[in-house]
Amino acid sequence: MTRYRGLDGLRGLAALAVFAVHYNQIVDIDIQVGIFDFFLLFANGEYGVALFFILSGLLLSQPFWQSLLHQQAWPNTKTYFTHRIVRILPTFYLALTLIIVTTDYWKFPQAWPDILLHYSLLFNYAEFSIFSLNPPFWTLAIEMQFYCLLPFLFRIIRSAKITRVFILLAMLSITAYILHYLISSSISTNITWPGDQQLVWIRPYGAVVSHSLLAHLPLFIIGIISGGVLVIITEKMHGYEGSGNWRYDIIFGVCLSLCLLLLSTPFSESIQVPYGRYGLPLTPLLIAGLLISTPLTKYSVKVLDSKALKQLGAISYGVYLYHFPVLTLVYRQMAKLGLDAQQHWCYLALFSLTITLLAATISYYLIERPMIKFVHKKRATT
Repeated sequence: MTRYRGLDGLRGLAALAVFAVHYNQIVDIDIQVGIFDFFLLFANGEYGVALFFILSGLLLSQPFWQSLLHQQAWPNTKTYFTHRIVRILPTFYLALTLIIVTTDYWKFPQAWPDILLHYSLLFNYAEFSIFSLNPPFWTLAIEMQFYCLLPFLFRIIRSAKITRVFILLAMLSITAYILHYLISSSISTNITWPGDQQLVWIRPYGAVVSHSLLAHLPLFIIGIISGGVLVIITEKMHGYEGSGNWRYDIIFGVCLSLCLLLLSTPFSESIQVPYGRYGLPLTPLLIAGLLISTPLTKYSVKVLDSKALKQLGAISYGVYLYHFPVLTLVYRQMAKLGLDAQQHWCYLALFSLTITLLAATISYYLIERPMIKFVHKKRATT
């Protein structure tokens, strides 16, 4: 798989943006400069999740696009799933188990449906479970469900011509949105969990529908389409790596500027389609433009591919997993010491971010990287 320069840096910045969301929920930053509202900008850091989803579609579709474009051997499905499982599950299960054990959550019998749903990565399909242990976890369930879908999606469309593949993917994205809209608007009463009337399974305008795979499938498909576009462009730009083209810096700058404008002003609320996710369709398309243009730029990529941002991108998964529990822990410890988080916002930022980065780094070097190396080594010897 081609390594596209600069995308690790964007992934790292997206992880920090999600950190900023939950940090701002505690300190409630209220700064406005002209039309730019920094409270909105921090709150909209959740759009980093949209970047994760689109980037997943872009990167994971690469070998499938290569097979379609060059009539090469189809990617090995077993290898694909092995890599995905190793990349996501060990670190997720460690973080999940630590939370369950340290909070004594497992000691409560009524908690076991929630625990089992988390270990099976289906907790985003129950209102009582989706945000119960660590709110950012919900995206990992969506990611794994998308990983399962992707190879079968390409198998369905593999016999079509490339132009038709793009059209079919666009139509599927629109169809997924329409289905999500119809389902979202049709649920009018609470549905309880089978066997336990105390647990709400689905509710109107609830997270089960809004945070489902179907709701985010348009974003993943935008990423898949972006992956195909990037493959075609880079093959036409022979030897693009290390050189780039300044025209793509202009595209990058326009997409980034428009994203920041939308996310730091009330405009973002007026452009989203009903029940759409993350500013669908405009903002996800701008993010796609950002991702496509980044590796092709002449100057911007040098910043995003710097050593610091590449390292941040490498540990970004850990940053995403650990930041919320760490923020909560530091906030509670500050409260015990009589320190108000809003008044001492710098302490909260300093300690929570430092601990998060440290935990993510340890996790990467002790769990993530060794597991990835083991799988690659085993594959090379078979």
